[in-house]
Amino acid sequence: MVQNTFILPDFHFLLIAPNLGGEWLFAAARRYWEVFRPTVISDYELLRIVPLRYSIAVTLVARRDVVDYYRDGLAQLAPRALFDPVVYDYVEDMQLTLDGRAALFQPFGVPVPNTPTPTLTPTPTLTPGPAPTAAPPVTRAPGGFITQTPPPSESSPP
Repeated sequence: MVQNTFILPDFHFLLIAPNLGGEWLFAAARRYWEVFRPTVISDYELLRIVPLRYSIAVTLVARRDVVDYYRDGLAQLAPRALFDPVVYDYVEDMQLTLDGRAALFQPFGVPVPNTPTPTLTPTPTLTPGPAPTAAPPVTRAPGGFITQTPPPSESSPP
């Protein structure tokens, strides 16, 4: 059996190519952004400040004429980054693909394995000292302040 070693990156960026209009983000990538919440960028300048110890994934929304330019730029700046190009010439096709990824919870076009959730089994812990009691022992008679307000008298105004 082949084990899936896919690990989600520490930082996920959604790069919208600058030669595209706003509808590519607000229409085509809206549902994708709502589900995965990547940081939206228009160039690689923000990637320069991410420390090397963190993993990066860049999902590129672009037409086919600029994909090679962005692939080369990312390879020079962050060679260990995951490059995920989503390349279509029409905004409707891009929307179908990104909406499908969001519906299937596949941020990079492949199934993401479930993260195993640890189960906690309650175990009693040993505490030093005597066992706790239901209530502390009574050491004196109850006392305190009187907090009742006197009833209004008939001579006082309402």
